[in-house]
Amino acid sequence: MYDNGPYGLHIVGLAASALGTLVLVIVAIGLIVLLVRFLLVATTAAKLYVAKNSPAQPTTAPVAAAPAPAAATTKPTTTTKPRTPKAPPAS
Repeated sequence: MYDNGPYGLHIVGLAASALGTLVLVIVAIGLIVLLVRFLLVATTAAKLYVAKNSPAQPTTAPVAAAPAPAAATTKPTTTTKPRTPKAPPAS
């Protein structure tokens, strides 16, 4: 049913199959190495970006703000004239 032909050509088929499998395994390992390398470089770049662009953290505890000055109790002496609207142009 599965005839490999005369002169033992089944050995050649076995060798070709083994070589093909080896090539596929090497390609898969290479792709995994490239993916891991990319992820490591991208993670390092992201850490550097965040460190460079994040707001600076204060090194000491924040100091309480001074109390606001008391509100003035006197009214301002300047008086303003109320504004009147302009009359629309006559048509």
